[in-house]
Amino acid sequence: MSGDQQPQPCPACNGDGVTEHVSHSVETDEDGNLLPVEHRWTGQCSSCSGTGEA
Repeated sequence: MSGDQQPQPCPACNGDGVTEHVSHSVETDEDGNLLPVEHRWTGQCSSCSGTGEA
């Protein structure tokens, strides 16, 4: 392996180091009805551990 290779950007986050995460759950409202709930947040890319490199 030569030392002149440029690091490749992570395909999961395009080199940003962060991705949008989604979690799905079912929660109960005040009337006892089950509701599907989707939680979204931006955090460290799980594919590259936030380095942004493949």
